[in-house]
Amino acid sequence: MRFNRRNFIKAGGIMLGSLAAPSMFGNGNNNGASTNASVMNFAMEHFGVTDSDLKKVLSAALEKGGNYADLFFEHTFSNSISLQDGAVNRAYSNIDFGMGVRVVAGDQTGYAYVENITLEEMLNAARTAARIATGTGAPAPVNLTEIKVKNQLYKIKTTWEDVPVKSKMPYLQKINDQMFEADKRITKVSAWLNDNTSHILFCNSEGQYYYDYRPM
Repeated sequence: MRFNRRNFIKAGGIMLGSLAAPSMFGNGNNNGASTNASVMNFAMEHFGVTDSDLKKVLSAALEKGGNYADLFFEHTFSNSISLQDGAVNRAYSNIDFGMGVRVVAGDQTGYAYVENITLEEMLNAARTAARIATGTGAPAPVNLTEIKVKNQLYKIKTTWEDVPVKSKMPYLQKINDQMFEADKRITKVSAWLNDNTSHILFCNSEGQYYYDYRPM
């Protein structure tokens, strides 16, 4: 599946739904990802790229003599709800999706970014970055080796993708009520609840690549 950057803003009302993202980390058990190979397969499928695509883009990034290049893929879901005047009355959701190419040649750095991840656009971005950072290096074949990243520093019982807005609302309402109960001088309460989840795929011309899942 190919994505573009999409922004969804709902103001003055409540968006009673949640952004659904394919996740293999539900319930904190790495469901569907029992091996490192399956984690990388998921990452490739998630971003719609192949091992061959990554190598081609890295090679294009170095074709003007760069010493180093890397590719950074990001897919981030951000959600926010807020309470004012005693009621949860605003919800905001945003999706960032894209890939950046960085090329380094000596003290020069070239950077380009695409939101539509197709091989053609990634190659165009790589060549744009390469034209900014030119050098005398000779491009060499890239053989990718996975860097193992411990994705779960903390056990995840429920992912943010699985928590709808209506389940978050009672927490803000409780904060509102407790504030007024704590001190009669309080006349106004504003509260926010924010969360985001990122899927990251990184690879470089030194042959290293990894996938990282970042719930915040």
